[in-house]
Amino acid sequence: MGLFNKFAKKINTDDKAENKTDDIVLAPSSHTVKDEIYGDDDNRYLLSFKVNDAFKEVKSHAGEVEMLSTYAPANEYGTEGAVPYMAIQIDDEVYCAVQEFKEKGTFTGALEITKLSGKFYFKAKMEYYNDVMYFYGLDRCDGFWENNGLCIVYPKEYAGTENEIKLMEVLDEAAESYSEEKIV
Repeated sequence: MGLFNKFAKKINTDDKAENKTDDIVLAPSSHTVKDEIYGDDDNRYLLSFKVNDAFKEVKSHAGEVEMLSTYAPANEYGTEGAVPYMAIQIDDEVYCAVQEFKEKGTFTGALEITKLSGKFYFKAKMEYYNDVMYFYGLDRCDGFWENNGLCIVYPKEYAGTENEIKLMEVLDEAAESYSEEKIV
């Protein structure tokens, strides 16, 4: 075997190691995250939903990310910028997807989509920059905050794996427990 072949084989081995994803290990319990949000006319709303205890709360410095929790099972706190993460997002990607769904019943770039009724318009998956986002589209605070997503973002390598199934279950639990209470 020549020097080039040894080098090429080394690169291929390293590439496989880089693409290896860690298994998601969920906690047997969940906790409730809460946040107070302002709507119109100084109305306030208490938003809450359940998050698996493997996800830890993080203060986000991004204006379009609220109620952020990142996967950090062995830590006391999550880390901003870490993936997988769960949050309410109101960035352009989510906003446009929800708006287009409201107009057309689908949106460009949807990998999967299921129409819903009630507080959520749909649940869907889409590519989100270099990751995948599974999210529920909704308007919050009696419609004051339009075109939001209750979402979980995870690496593309998780697509079609047990890790993806586990993360989707975490978000489904959050959506099922999602609550908005108007505070007078």
